[in-house]
Amino acid sequence: MTSFRPEIFKTPFLTDSDDLEVCCKAKDYKLTGPSTFDAELASRIIWPNIWLKNFDMDAMMYLFRERTALHRWRPDRVAFMNCMFSNQIITAYGKFDGNRRGYKIDDNFPEYGRGELPYHGSTGSVWSVDVDRLYIPICVNQIHWISICVNIVNRTVDVFDCAGKKNNRVVEDFAVLIPRIVKAVQSPERKKYFNVKQYTVSYVLMRGLNMSGNDCGAYSLKFIECHLLGLVFSLVNDKNIKEARHKIVYDLWEAANDAVLQFRMSTFKSPKRAPVKPVELG
Repeated sequence: MTSFRPEIFKTPFLTDSDDLEVCCKAKDYKLTGPSTFDAELASRIIWPNIWLKNFDMDAMMYLFRERTALHRWRPDRVAFMNCMFSNQIITAYGKFDGNRRGYKIDDNFPEYGRGELPYHGSTGSVWSVDVDRLYIPICVNQIHWISICVNIVNRTVDVFDCAGKKNNRVVEDFAVLIPRIVKAVQSPERKKYFNVKQYTVSYVLMRGLNMSGNDCGAYSLKFIECHLLGLVFSLVNDKNIKEARHKIVYDLWEAANDAVLQFRMSTFKSPKRAPVKPVELG
C-alpha cells in the first residue's frame, strides 16, 4: 500500500528461513510501541484467516502515530487512538445512557483529548486545537473489527466496515461522547463556543469484502491508511488482502529495526499512574 524511506536507509536483512520462530529470534526484534514484534504477533498477522487481536491493532496505530509525528507522512493534525480507548468509550456510554443529565466524563478521557494518552507515542496535541481528525479501531460485539474517522471540525463520524453493515449502536457511543471530551479539554475562553451535540454518522460504501470472515482487522487498518493518505478504498480487496497482511508485518518489522523509533522507545518512561488493564477481545 505505502512505504517510506528515510534519508539513511538500509534494506532490512531477512533471515533465510521460512520459519517465523527462527526469523523472530534475532536480537533486533524489539518493541513496536506497546507490543513486542515476535513470532507470535507476526504469524498471527501474516497468516490468512486469523483474527487480529488488540495488541496487533495497537502496534499499527502506534506506527501510524509515529509516522505522522515524525512527518514521514504528510498529513498532520490527526490522532490515532488505541483499543483501550475504544473499550473505555463503549463502557462509558453505558454509564451515560443510564444518567444522561448527570453524566460526567471519566477522568482519563481528557488525557486522551490532551494527547497524553495513549502513552506510547503520546503527542501532547489537544483535540480541536492541534488535532482535527481522530482514527479509531473498534471491535464490535467482540467478533468484528471496524474503524472510524471522527472529524472534529465537520462534526462527523465516517465508518469503515469491510462487511458493509450498519453498526449504529456502537458507533453512537463515539458520536455522543467524543464531543464531550473535545469540550472538556478546551481553554475556558474556547469552551463556551463548543456544544456537545451528537456528531453525524455516515458509512463508506463497501461491498463483497472479507469473504473469509477473519480479515476484518487488516481491512480496518488499511482503510485508516487509505483515508488518511487520500487513497481509494478499492485498492484493498479480497484478491490482495493476503499481501496487505504481509505489508503490515513488514511495516512492523521495519519499525522494530528503525534507529529513530528504537531511540524513541528506549527513552520511553512508564507513567506514574498506570492505565486500566486492557481488555483482550477474542
